[in-house]
Formats: sequence, structure tokens, C-alpha cells
Amino acid sequence: MKKFSFRPVIFMIIVTVIYTGVLATINEVTKDRVLSNKEVKKQSALLYVLDIPTKGKNPSEINKLFNSHFKVVESENDIYYEGYKDNSLVANIYPVQGNALWGSLEGLIGLTPDLNKIVGIEFLSHNETPGLGGRIDEDWFKEQFREVLISKEVSRDYINYKPNMGGTVDSISGATVTSNSVLNIINENIEKVILGKRGDK
Repeated sequence: MKKFSFRPVIFMIIVTVIYTGVLATINEVTKDRVLSNKEVKKQSALLYVLDIPTKGKNPSEINKLFNSHFKVVESENDIYYEGYKDNSLVANIYPVQGNALWGSLEGLIGLTPDLNKIVGIEFLSHNETPGLGGRIDEDWFKEQFREVLISKEVSRDYINYKPNMGGTVDSISGATVTSNSVLNIINENIEKVILGKRGDK
């Protein structure tokens, strides 16, 4: 009978400890950079909602643009951003999230201070299928929400897809679930903001 050897077990334990240590070290070394990149991505997204271009700008320039156009507002339940152009408040931008086809979707929606119009939208993260639901990241889809009036006069929702009555934007062909998820997230969050701002019941 072949004698059992502990050498492979010991070898695997040593390898595991080494690799775990290497990964932990890499994680610690890159932690600040990862957080910095995440913050720059969020600042770029906020600037996009306000229709301020960031293409070709480095992180320092993006940070400077962000600081000159935004104020962070902390309320009891939430954090939102006041967006300024020429020293005038033009938008309140709210973080939004909800469930889409393949998981959680996070984004931003900018509304005019009087809550009558969408200034812009942007997506921070999602798991939608590239080439289908993932097309929500394409400019043609996001740009069509700019300047859309918010109204419930025609239907129960603030925003609707064409050709429905009161439709103002196009959905993504072949990505019905993702398109409807985006619409639901937008409508639900507009509702929350309006109820919170106006105190409607």
C-alpha cells in the first residue's frame, strides 16, 4: 500500500498563502487609485448629465470642472447634486438605482429645479447584454431624454416610449426588458423626487 505523503498538501497550503498575500498586497497598493478612478468616473457622469464635455480631459481637469459646477447636498435620506451653469442653478441630479434584466442598474437623473423637465441621464453601472440591453450606454439613447417635459397628463407615467400615447423617447429594439426597466427606474425616481419636493400625497 502506497504511503500517504503530506508534501502535496503542504505545497498547496504554501502556494495558497503566497498568492493570498500577493493579492492582498496588490489590493492594498491599488486601493486609493481604484477609489480615485471611481470618483472620476462619477464626476464625469455628473458632468455628462449637465451636458458639459469631458472628452480628452485628465482626472485633474475633470475634478476642477466638477468643483466649479456642482454642490453636494445632503438631506435626511439621500445625497443629491446641485448643478450650476454661469452661476445659476440649472439642475438637481439624483442617484437612481433599480433592477434590470441581469441585475442592479445604477445611474443619475438630472431634473430642472422646478421639476418640469429632464436635463439628462447617465448610467454608472449595469450588467445588461452588450449589443442589446447594453445599448443604454449609447449616446443616441441617453441624449433623447434631454429637455423632455415631465407630465402625467396623458398617462400614469412621466416618461413613455413611442408609439404609446404621450411617448417621448424610443426604446431599444430587441431589449424590451432592459428598456422597460430603465423607464420604470426613471419614472419611480421622478415620482419620489416630486413627492419629496412638493409634499404631494
